[in-house]
Amino acid sequence: MFSQENGIIQLVVSGYDSNAAVEFESFQMKGYDECCIAIMFSDSLTGDNVLTVECGATDSADTSDMTFHYRLGSAVNQLTSADVYAADATASTLSLVAATYQGKTLLIEFNAEDLPTSGTTVYDWVTVDLDGAATGTSLISAVAILSKPRIAKAVMPTAIS
Repeated sequence: MFSQENGIIQLVVSGYDSNAAVEFESFQMKGYDECCIAIMFSDSLTGDNVLTVECGATDSADTSDMTFHYRLGSAVNQLTSADVYAADATASTLSLVAATYQGKTLLIEFNAEDLPTSGTTVYDWVTVDLDGAATGTSLISAVAILSKPRIAKAVMPTAIS
């Protein structure tokens, strides 16, 4: 089963209003090799924001921001072509302009080997951060799918605290 081979984590409450600065739920990558974060934006999105992916050695730590891959869905309101995404791009900060992201899904992807390090310390706790610059209604929901577990079990261990 898919859910027995992958970690699936709800990162924000569905319909979260991101007008204030917000950090999504932190999760740990130490048991997985790949991550895909899907952020769904409401079709009434107004106001802009800036997204970063922060990493640290502990839950919610912001020691180092990482460069990540991203792709934006082409369909508004998940109609036809909802599974068509733009070409892969990379960023360490991503400006979320409401007119561009309104009603679409943003995929953020990275591998565990891309996590920042300091000496022998791997910053394997990950937190998506929105800077709170939005000035309007910015309803979002988000989920992370952690894949390629290093040790697969019938019931996967938790990746959140």
